[in-house]
Amino acid sequence: MKALVDRLSDELSVRYVTYLETLVVDLWSEHGFIEFRCGFSLRSDHVLESLTVKLPAAAGTSDREREVLIRAVFEELEEQIDLAIARDKVAAN
Repeated sequence: MKALVDRLSDELSVRYVTYLETLVVDLWSEHGFIEFRCGFSLRSDHVLESLTVKLPAAAGTSDREREVLIRAVFEELEEQIDLAIARDKVAAN
C-alpha cells in the first residue's frame, strides 16, 4: 500500500512540477481507520493547502479494493490541486 502511495505521489509531483512547490502524502492507520493526510503548496503563493481523507480499514480488505480506494484519494487530491491552480490564475488576472 505504501509503495502505491509513494508511486502516485511521485507521478503527481512530475505531472505538476511547474506548479507545485511542495507535495506531501502521509498514510496513517489507527483504531480501525486508514487516514491520508495530504498537503501541497503552489510555487506562486506558497500557501499550504491540506486535505485529509479518513476511511474505515474494512473498506479495503483485498489488494484490489485498497488500490481503488487509494486511487480515489489521489483523484480527489489532484482535483484540489487543479482548483488551487485555477484560483491562482483567476487571482492573477
